[in-house]
Amino acid sequence: MTEFIDPVLTFIADNPSLAGLICFLAAMGEALFLIGLFVPTTVVLVGAGTLIGLGKLDPVPLFIWTTLGATAGDAVSYWIGYLFKDKIKSMWPLCKYVEIIERGEAFFKQHGGKSVFIGRFVPGVKSVVPGIAGMAGMDFTRFTVVNVTSAFAWTVAHIAPGIIAGSALDALGQVSTRLAVVVGALLVIVFLAVMLGRWLILIILPLFPNTHAVIIKGFARREDRVSQWIARNFDPAHPRSAGMLASAVLLLITMPAFFWLMGEVAPGEPMVRADLAILNLFDSLRTPAGDRIMVFMTTLGDGVVVAAVSIAVAAYLFLRKAWRRGTGFAIAMAGTALFVPLFKLLLHRSRPIELYAGADAYSFPSGHATLNAVLFGICAVLVAHDLKRWAKAAIFTVTATLVITIGFSRIYLGAHWMSDVLAGLLFGTAMVSAFAFVFGPIHNEKIGRTTLAGIVAATLVVFGGWHLSRSFDTALATYAPHANKEILTASGWRDTSWRFLPSHRIELNGDREEPLVIQYSGSLEAFAKTAEKAGWQLPPKWSLTTAGGFVEGETPPDSLPILPRSQNGRQPDLVLIRKDPGEARGGRWVLRLWPSRYEILRGGHLSPLYLGSVVHEDILRPMGEFSGPKTDVEVPDAADNPALLLPGAATRKRADGVEVVLSSGRATETLSARP
Repeated sequence: MTEFIDPVLTFIADNPSLAGLICFLAAMGEALFLIGLFVPTTVVLVGAGTLIGLGKLDPVPLFIWTTLGATAGDAVSYWIGYLFKDKIKSMWPLCKYVEIIERGEAFFKQHGGKSVFIGRFVPGVKSVVPGIAGMAGMDFTRFTVVNVTSAFAWTVAHIAPGIIAGSALDALGQVSTRLAVVVGALLVIVFLAVMLGRWLILIILPLFPNTHAVIIKGFARREDRVSQWIARNFDPAHPRSAGMLASAVLLLITMPAFFWLMGEVAPGEPMVRADLAILNLFDSLRTPAGDRIMVFMTTLGDGVVVAAVSIAVAAYLFLRKAWRRGTGFAIAMAGTALFVPLFKLLLHRSRPIELYAGADAYSFPSGHATLNAVLFGICAVLVAHDLKRWAKAAIFTVTATLVITIGFSRIYLGAHWMSDVLAGLLFGTAMVSAFAFVFGPIHNEKIGRTTLAGIVAATLVVFGGWHLSRSFDTALATYAPHANKEILTASGWRDTSWRFLPSHRIELNGDREEPLVIQYSGSLEAFAKTAEKAGWQLPPKWSLTTAGGFVEGETPPDSLPILPRSQNGRQPDLVLIRKDPGEARGGRWVLRLWPSRYEILRGGHLSPLYLGSVVHEDILRPMGEFSGPKTDVEVPDAADNPALLLPGAATRKRADGVEVVLSSGRATETLSARP
């Protein structure tokens, strides 16, 4: 897919037996009694299927290994249940998950032997059903037949989507590698958010009751009203106490995080530099197909669509006479709608591009991210209310995917800085947590979950589709990539403007790194040819062979590929290396030239201006078994800066004493040696 991921894919593709073993262990781990709750098998198997779709793996061995792993895991679980019987419920830490075991027993009692097949596909019980079959004394021969059959079907269900996804990504990569990178990045972000939520709901909360009970007993001993209220409402015996406590904790985390982030977007802070770097990164990855996808999502999250869904939800709640929840929902949405422009006017932070007028012309926080997080988050709370944990996980997974994708679209399209979207998601999550905390204990207001979910989906589809049909083309033009180039005259650059260009490389996290000691306006090919005369050469490309050099202790410095470095979100257009002379195992110099947003006007023609660094890397060889580059010199001596080899090159000295080489690559244009 990309030159950075390709070595990993090549390694796995060249070692199918290792890939098969990994899939075997993952499938077996998910099938083990209760342990399967902790094993992220889905990402492993979907990833393996993706590699098949990309043509990196042979499907037949992978299917066999995965099926065998799933079969073995269920067999082990069966024997655990058969040997320990009901003792399992009192064994630590299995005793923390008695509710899941009892749910598995009820499932097995309802479906009998076929529950082994069905249960493999049901979240929340699939990791316990084989053990329950053993506890119930199910005939092992019959169990084995069902086990093998279900394992094969389960393998197909998990690997096939990956194959489809891999084929799609391969097709996207053939159309545009940049589009494939954007789609892959979005999938990774959504996956991480969903997995964290899933682990919180399905794994962490069941471990909490004992600690929960100890804390509540401490409050119960106090006689003041606040302590008694806490003890009464957060009593572990209360069926909704765990949810209320989780909401309270989430509120206490997200709200301070929002105000911390607000302080980090002050001018000069690292977050501001990180925002610009990430904006540049996505700007370099934009494609027409990616633009259409992201404009679709951002239009679906527009204020008119949010208003339509909000009115439909509020109307339903009041018609069902759910007065308190309806009022709470209306207050949350109205409060958020007032909060967003208030903070925009308070901070006056400019957007990356000009879009709206009034308060909406400002950037922090993102209205799309905030309003959609509150709207769909509260709807998810209402729909998931009092459902089982796996059902809650499924509902919040769908909600998080939608909200995160809308927020992601704002960053991709350059409508907001990354910190704007993060702040919106944090505040939105805090509002949802506050709603769940206040209105979660209510049990006498009956709401049809399916009806409410249907109303939200129908309104989103109907009204959102109508809005898209009217405004999609206009939005596509509005969010079209904007050229952000600044033109400098050749004389102005040589005399004064060079001082105001970036002095240090900026990482994606906003940190200042090594100084930028080259400003070059000319042909990269000419630069490379001139530097070649002094021993500079192109570095080896990433491949299985070159990547393997990092785990060998005798790899020469000029045989190791270059680790990626970005400047303000941009990747270098030219990378050159030069091995230390006379040393077989010494270090190397590394030159990188990054594109800037500046162009030099010379003789009626524009030339891009590149900014570059020259650093020295010492090759560390711990225990003689590895080769790892470490930067030990960030400012080269004049003799080690290859830009001085170019015609017309001259040096300038910054206020911090660092010398910068300016060159246009033209012999006829001599730069005066001004200080």
